[in-house]
Amino acid sequence: EYDAAAQIMGGGWRMPTTNDMQELFNNTTNEWTQVNGVNGMKFTSRTDTSKYIFIPAAGNRVRSQMTVLGMVVLVWSSSLNTTKPKNAFCMNLGSDHVNMKSYDYRWLGRSVRGVHK
Repeated sequence: EYDAAAQIMGGGWRMPTTNDMQELFNNTTNEWTQVNGVNGMKFTSRTDTSKYIFIPAAGNRVRSQMTVLGMVVLVWSSSLNTTKPKNAFCMNLGSDHVNMKSYDYRWLGRSVRGVHK
């Protein structure tokens, strides 16, 4: 019930775990770039450079305020912080940083990128 990708996308989709996110980093090169005028992180396959995914820097929503729009990629994982279960882990990526194990309150508005089972 807490998996936004499964609830919205259905059909075998789910939110990524921190292991899924690490696998993405292990098997791709990444670069901060623009695609169609939108800032974000591009992950290109190490084995087939014609394959890539782009995750836009959609920022963060706190209540009704958008913050760091165009500056930071924040993507939720389904992995909870076991010492603070009100928090979940997320990717926190920018032009000057890559943090795979950032965590914060689960009620914050961050991007969800579905992974197909």
